[in-house]
Amino acid sequence: MHSTFNSYTPGLLDLLPPSAREALIAAGKSVKLQAGQVVQSRGDRQADLGIILSGKLRMMTLSVDGSVMLTSILGPGQQFNEVTLFANTARTHDAEAVEDAVVLTLTASEYEGVVVRHPVIVEAMLKSNVYRVHQLLEALNDLRALPKSVVLARVLLKNARHIADDRQANSVDLAITQEDIAMFLGVTRSYLNKTLGQLCELALIEVSYRKIRVVDLAALENWINSQLTYTAVEDD
Repeated sequence: MHSTFNSYTPGLLDLLPPSAREALIAAGKSVKLQAGQVVQSRGDRQADLGIILSGKLRMMTLSVDGSVMLTSILGPGQQFNEVTLFANTARTHDAEAVEDAVVLTLTASEYEGVVVRHPVIVEAMLKSNVYRVHQLLEALNDLRALPKSVVLARVLLKNARHIADDRQANSVDLAITQEDIAMFLGVTRSYLNKTLGQLCELALIEVSYRKIRVVDLAALENWINSQLTYTAVEDD
């Protein structure tokens, strides 16, 4: 699994056995995207499933005033636009390529055809989306109930945990841009800088150009727990 911004759950491809994964990829069409390329617009009615094979996509909502509300950045293995297939609704997000990427697209008929041959795909899709709903509900609770400094700390901790799982390190460098964090929190860059500064003063993080270092994962988690007003339910 690839940890990206505000997206820490396994994607569809992460949960499939090799045979089903290969069949799913063979059933669709791979599309190459350039960094900054707009992939889709919120409200589009086209019914298809997208799966990221490489690169990352920024899932967001563009407002009429030009502001951006960021939901997450998805990475390899993760899917999007499930609602267009299963609920017959419009696409819920604007999306753009954060970097050069390859996206697999499947029409409704292509998806249904491969699922008949590999029903394990249905179970994997269900699990992936349950994980994602759990994550988003926790994020919603945080945004409504907690100070921005604690919300920010929780986001950084969740990213760092998944990187540390691979590197077995307690100090972790996060390649998360301050612009993306500000768009997710719904704050200005100056407000974000102030909030980052609060965590720096507590010696929990260090901030440099285009990089945030979590100095001590255990200390960051202990501080968050001391600030929470409810029991956090994690997806460990």
